[in-house]
Amino acid sequence: MQERLDTLEARILAQTIARCGWNKSLTARELGLSRVGLRAKLERYGIVPEAVHRPQP
Repeated sequence: MQERLDTLEARILAQTIARCGWNKSLTARELGLSRVGLRAKLERYGIVPEAVHRPQP
């Protein structure tokens, strides 16, 4: 169960930060997180700019 929740959380984080153009302040605000909390989750799931495709304008 926890693994499925982690997968879902990672997917939401990756999609949201890509949509926000890697603006961490905006991403944190949209997700209701602090910037520190967002940074911790990105590190936890290994989400880095190279791992996430940015949407085309």
